Amino acid sequence: MRFDDDFFKTETRDGFEVPPMMKRAWAAQMEVLKVVTDICDRNEIKYSAEFGTRLGAVRHKGMIPWDDDIDISLMRVDYNRLIKILPKELPYGFVVAGMYSDCERLQEAAFVLQSRVIADEELWDFNDYMKYFHGFPYQRVGIDIYPIDYISRDKEFAETQREIIQLGLMILRQWNELNRNGCLKQCIAEFGKLCNVDIALDSKTRNYIWKLIDKVCAMCYEEEADYAAYYDGWINNDNYRMHKECFKDVIKMPFENMMLNVSTGYDEILKVVYGGNYMIPVKGASNHDYPFYGHMEQELIKQIRNVGFKGTVDEFCEEVSSGRLRV
Repeated sequence: MRFDDDFFKTETRDGFEVPPMMKRAWAAQMEVLKVVTDICDRNEIKYSAEFGTRLGAVRHKGMIPWDDDIDISLMRVDYNRLIKILPKELPYGFVVAGMYSDCERLQEAAFVLQSRVIADEELWDFNDYMKYFHGFPYQRVGIDIYPIDYISRDKEFAETQREIIQLGLMILRQWNELNRNGCLKQCIAEFGKLCNVDIALDSKTRNYIWKLIDKVCAMCYEEEADYAAYYDGWINNDNYRMHKECFKDVIKMPFENMMLNVSTGYDEILKVVYGGNYMIPVKGASNHDYPFYGHMEQELIKQIRNVGFKGTVDEFCEEVSSGRLRV
């Protein structure tokens, strides 16, 4: 993808200063987004911008100034198709991370009900990585991919789903604490009983539980539902649901220097997620530390000094990505 040089300069958007490194992060993620959406288009798989990426497309025609990641979503049938197709069609250097990765090293790269497509650091020369990803130096750049599932109009069935999913997520998110307290095996056994399976406790158990939860999320079919949602939001808030028709079709919207699919029912979706005044920019708290690469900055500076470069981080990124410096 091509970006004007001015894109990477410090810019104030809606009163929020976006520094060059964040611009590099945006551009790098958009490269991954382009790889994934090209695969979707080639295989006639319908996707949509999700969460802040949807809001950014609708409200800003691009990234929300204080957002630092890119999300897309697909209805479950399309999501399952994409997960099967990606390993075959992703270019060299790009991999699926999360529960559906074949590599245990990459299965822990996602801690929610999602998959990710990332640039695997073990498959890239650093200099090539910097050139391809516009001088963004932090590894495993990628995008998040979420499934949208139907919510059964049978309230008893939906409540059973909710209870199973909540228990499974509790086990995964409190794994170490449950293990210290001696409760882990009991909780896993209870979860297995609800899923009608026996679960052995070994190195593969956590990922197996993730997959079981994902299967429970997918148990309701379209004809059995009036609403749909990303289940990790719905299980804790019954109002976090949208009419299923919201997700039926998509339209193209400008997103920075590309066009991106957005669900035609975006107005209802955004009102549910962000409230009725979603078109008014309000800097909110992220679901993760901002910027996502912040905890890696000091280690990067250390590595830059180790190779003898005495300039700033931004200068280092520019020199390496342009090819004037090889490390």
